[in-house]
Amino acid sequence: MAGSPSFPVEPPGKTVNITVLDGHDLKGLKGDSPVTFVRIEYNGFVLGDSPKMDASAEGSVKYNFTTSFDSHPEGFHTLDDIAQKPVIFTVIEVLPKEKKQKDEKVVSLGQAVADLLPLLQGLCTFNATLPVYPLPGSPLDTLRPEIKSSIDILVSVQESLLTQNQLSEGNLFRATVEALYSAPDAFLSTGPQYNYMVGFQVPAVGEKECPFLYKNGTLKLGGEREPLPRPKKWPVANILAPGGQNIPDAFIVGGAFEEEDGELNTPEVSMAELEKQIPYRTSVVALQMLVRYNSQLSSPLAIPRRM
Repeated sequence: MAGSPSFPVEPPGKTVNITVLDGHDLKGLKGDSPVTFVRIEYNGFVLGDSPKMDASAEGSVKYNFTTSFDSHPEGFHTLDDIAQKPVIFTVIEVLPKEKKQKDEKVVSLGQAVADLLPLLQGLCTFNATLPVYPLPGSPLDTLRPEIKSSIDILVSVQESLLTQNQLSEGNLFRATVEALYSAPDAFLSTGPQYNYMVGFQVPAVGEKECPFLYKNGTLKLGGEREPLPRPKKWPVANILAPGGQNIPDAFIVGGAFEEEDGELNTPEVSMAELEKQIPYRTSVVALQMLVRYNSQLSSPLAIPRRM
């Protein structure tokens, strides 16, 4: 009897548990002690909504709500997703019903963002207190400067997402795209808005090439200089709270062209060419139209496959 064909078996997914524990210094449209719940999203999916809970007079609330997703080597929620995409927590207020009102009305107060990178550094459990960044028009934006709304969260997996061999032999690759300079005049359109993207592939040891795609570039006219240092931004589009778009402790610091480790500082470039290129680049950066990204992507490249 002929033997049955052998098919590769996909490794099972590993469950990542996300728990929102407590909220602090929350304030609603109707004043103190709002009724709120937390919506948890990851990688474009709504994982779940916590129960609706009453806050204390001080704005404290206990949610104790857990949801989860499965991380697969192939398919949804890969290791690249874990490295690049944060969990988004949206704090939502449930407004008191008015007379003859049938449907419940809600308003989003703010968002908190959790980085899952510790799961690729060997941790199976970590907790954090995350600032809740106010959404435009939110009453959280009117709190006194010394009062900051926050939530406590817990992230856990039953076993490490990576083996000890992967942790010791693998590398985390980060790449930041700041801007496309001297954008074509055709980009300045009076019609519908476009999504400007930048993409490239990075070779991975023993694996297929890893694609990097930067979306949601912002078209800007020349003459607009951004401050330095400035924060790097998450490569996701559904973070609506302005402060939540920034990656914690990640900044673009800038510097002189002469200090770059790039094409102008190679032995092949003559001093005459260098003196020609630097004024040109200064003019392009300062005066010409550009597409701004300030976005960072990460990937656990060169991770050996499980045997």
